[in-house]
Amino acid sequence: MKNWITKLFVERSDLFLKLLNQRWPKTEELVNGIIKVLDSFDIRSGTVLDLCCGNGRISTFMAKKGFRSVGVDISKPFLEDGRRKAKEHGVSYRVTFLQGDVRKLGKIVGRNRKRFDVVVNAWTSIGFFSQDDDLSIFKQARSLSREDAILFVAETMHTEYLSIKFVPTSYAEIDDVVMLENRKYDPITANVKTAWIFYHKQGENLEFVDKVDIEHHIYSLSELSSLLRKAGWETLACYGSFSTLQPMSPLTHLNLVAKAV
Repeated sequence: MKNWITKLFVERSDLFLKLLNQRWPKTEELVNGIIKVLDSFDIRSGTVLDLCCGNGRISTFMAKKGFRSVGVDISKPFLEDGRRKAKEHGVSYRVTFLQGDVRKLGKIVGRNRKRFDVVVNAWTSIGFFSQDDDLSIFKQARSLSREDAILFVAETMHTEYLSIKFVPTSYAEIDDVVMLENRKYDPITANVKTAWIFYHKQGENLEFVDKVDIEHHIYSLSELSSLLRKAGWETLACYGSFSTLQPMSPLTHLNLVAKAV
């Protein structure tokens, strides 16, 4: 496993949890859009597989809509926080969290479990490993899903967006932490290298906390659709946002709907 994944998601999960928690307030809107899409396929109940689920925001809000959710993530601290939040939202009986490397998805979930009706992969949580690994992950997800299951790839960066809106440096303030990001984008390989540098705010001063160097692959829409097709998923639609169901454009994130074939 790449060292940065272990460091950011396990060893410094306290820092990344702050970023995950920032996304919770908008998750209900995201899930409402997913539900609208599922309605068009006459899917109004069933079981959801939430890949790289973090602290379970998709799993929890899908459970609030009446689905049963199974979230998979490598980070024990993320899953522990997810269980707390599912309980706070009153849906812990509908949510199961499983720890493990998503590349071993079939082994983690188990072959005897009822087939999934819906699969979700959100917030650019692909491209961390090789493209062969991504292909394997989606193949395993397909083998765990029923015929005509629906796959959502949500809130994901894509190369068309980076070609127009790439920003080499940015910063964010989250509670008492300041995060600086320094990025380098290689358009030939479509890989982004990012240095995430964390500081603790002390009045007007900043105290260095940690640095994580990240590298991951960014897919184009056509590249991702081709990979999914090889994995047994046929892309049906793309949106700029599931919250609004607006059309996808080079200025929006990639939000993809595919069907098991």
